Amino acid sequence: MKIMQKSMNRRLLLASLISVFFASAVSANTDADLAKAAEKEGKLVVYTANQLESEQDLVAQFNKTYPNIKVEIVRAPGSRLATRIQTEAAAGKLGADVIDMSDRGLVQSFTQVFADYAPPNADQYPESLKDIPNVWPKTVWGFVIAYNVASGVEPPTSWADLTDKKYAGKVGTVVANSGGSTWTRALFERKVVGDDYWEKLAANKPMLYPSGAPAASGIVRGEALLGGVQSNSVIPMVRDGAPIKVVYPTEGVPVTASVAGVVKDSKNPNAARLFMNWALSEEGQAAWVKNGGGFSVMKNAPMPEGADASTKIWIPDSKEFTSLRNEWLAKWNQVFGVH
Repeated sequence: MKIMQKSMNRRLLLASLISVFFASAVSANTDADLAKAAEKEGKLVVYTANQLESEQDLVAQFNKTYPNIKVEIVRAPGSRLATRIQTEAAAGKLGADVIDMSDRGLVQSFTQVFADYAPPNADQYPESLKDIPNVWPKTVWGFVIAYNVASGVEPPTSWADLTDKKYAGKVGTVVANSGGSTWTRALFERKVVGDDYWEKLAANKPMLYPSGAPAASGIVRGEALLGGVQSNSVIPMVRDGAPIKVVYPTEGVPVTASVAGVVKDSKNPNAARLFMNWALSEEGQAAWVKNGGGFSVMKNAPMPEGADASTKIWIPDSKEFTSLRNEWLAKWNQVFGVH
């Protein structure tokens, strides 16, 4: 009986090994076939609301692995890009192969343009971010605090610190209605830091910026001495020698998952799928975190420079992100005097 059991166990083990071998072979063949078909197309067009420099850097990393595929980036602010997508789609002339948006609410207005798509490692991404079919958290960034070290300003440790009177007139912040990431930050401020946080921060008369890049540049120049900015704006600046440092606040880092998908009627479907597969892979996510100054929601992904396991990451509830948006943004504008 024991001999039969051992023989059966060996057969099961052998069958398992054969299964794994063939699965790996099929995967390798599939990847190779996709890459070959993508290189035959030779290009793809990405519509994105992300910062242009961040997207260009990610594409440069992609081209190190796939140098024969040209990636054209079309960048516009979220609301303007959404209007363009809807207009082109209605006319049957959508020019994108991949669409990448930071505002999940806007994405929900044109979900019909996306093809059925899931990356090979789909199970490594959280279920909470799979509520919109066929789009995936390709790039993630967080709001951190940056401060100008040359100014001698006392470094803050928390979001609450920015309301301290010693920082009056020295704080820079991006208007909340700039896009999905700034709305995420505003939602976090009121939900986590305190429901009166906006009023306290406004009392310090912060300098208001239209988007993340000008805010980061303002802190580098010393126009503002500190403030909340996107990690993918400031971490590359720190790496390049700018006189700023990054603080991961004790209350947490509100992150925005910019979701991307393959366009249903893409002219370059293989190149689009290859680009998405790479961007969502371990290699692509590591490249984004290391070079782009971003975060990743993929399981066991690396953290950006200066962050560690103790850094709290805050992801907004998708329902609240949509349902509270208009009312709370109107309130934010009122508090900060934005018209």
